Amino acid sequence: MKLFVTGVTGFIGSHFGRMALAAGHDVVGFARQSDTRNIRRIEDYKASPRFRLVYGDLIGDISGLLEGADAVVNFAARTFVDHSILDPEPFISSNIVGTYKLLEQARKYKPKLYVQVSTDEVYGAILEGAYKEDARLNPTNPYSSTKAAADMLCVSYWNTYKLPIIITRTENNYGPWQHPQKAIPVFVKKALSDEALPVYGDGKHRRMWLHVEDHCGAILHLLQHGNAGEIYHVAGEEELENIELAGRILDILGKPQSLISFVPDHDVRPGHDRRYALDVTKLRATGWRPSHTLREGLEETVMWYKNHPEWRL
Repeated sequence: MKLFVTGVTGFIGSHFGRMALAAGHDVVGFARQSDTRNIRRIEDYKASPRFRLVYGDLIGDISGLLEGADAVVNFAARTFVDHSILDPEPFISSNIVGTYKLLEQARKYKPKLYVQVSTDEVYGAILEGAYKEDARLNPTNPYSSTKAAADMLCVSYWNTYKLPIIITRTENNYGPWQHPQKAIPVFVKKALSDEALPVYGDGKHRRMWLHVEDHCGAILHLLQHGNAGEIYHVAGEEELENIELAGRILDILGKPQSLISFVPDHDVRPGHDRRYALDVTKLRATGWRPSHTLREGLEETVMWYKNHPEWRL
């Protein structure tokens, strides 16, 4: 297939581009003009004859870019919850308006499938059990609200125009090349420097974790086995409290648990939910299974960051 992939220089999109090429697809990757750090994520395949990189912004002029595409995978999004709380406007512009403009191009050029990559955060917190795909949306911060709005736009284009949409909602992804401000790279960097690892509140916030390659593999799987008009959860169903995550990273690096430092959470990180969890029965019924356990994947990831100090800067 010829795939049009937005956000291809981002953490997840860059892995997807690599895996899509390995699976035999041609890829047109779309990305905002960015610094050399992001381009390094695709350094190993940007010269492939089956890959083309296009710079632009979804809220700009994207006329004609989807011509000839068999499928669209939309990873493009602003994602930092804290940044969205400080200034929601860029999130509204990129995540909602950008999705609308891409949907309009898809409506014109009629790809066989449009995949909207979304997040578990659209549901809000769940203290026990796990959300199914038909759960009520209850976003609690500007970031998750804009992702929920984009999802609803996609649903409307399926219902109104029969544009073949699939929405995927995933949990916390981890793996090589993640933004240095995210939790695992921060914890690794702090631990290697024998600095305190900042754990917010009581450290009991819980998150499910999924290796980025398992996420990308699931989307490739759904390109062949997914049904248009459906929502699928992509999850590894392994979860940790934040304090457990910090502790495991310290163990892997041979550092003392005394490096864990609690940061008061009151009024510091508003809009952060206590726990997310996704039921993945629907995706598993299509034949997909994750290939990384959290224990093995986390150790490999921590060692990757240790061995790539230039990425931690």
